[in-house]
Amino acid sequence: MKNVEYQTRQLIREIKRSNVYNQYRRLQIKIVRDEALNRRVDEFRKACFLIQNGPSEPEDMRRLEALNEEYRDILQNSDVIEFLTAEQSLAMMMNRVTEQIYNSLDFDVSFLDS
Repeated sequence: MKNVEYQTRQLIREIKRSNVYNQYRRLQIKIVRDEALNRRVDEFRKACFLIQNGPSEPEDMRRLEALNEEYRDILQNSDVIEFLTAEQSLAMMMNRVTEQIYNSLDFDVSFLDS
């Protein structure tokens, strides 16, 4: 177990060294400095997350379009667009890492498919 913990810390260290992570952190810090902007960005992110990760509904596309319209003011801010893009890249990287681990082990998670 100690070797797994060591290798996990190594993986974390490498993720923190990656361009994807460092770009995300740089932009996150930039957004956080503006408290009002940060609040609006977080509201937008939460609303998107709830739509995208909730049960699939026929009106999801309409809800996302309405959300984009509601938050148009911040979505025209280049820092916000860069941050959201960097966040998506980091999430995709983390998803690939998790998938590779699951796919490389005989760990039965098929019950999640039903």
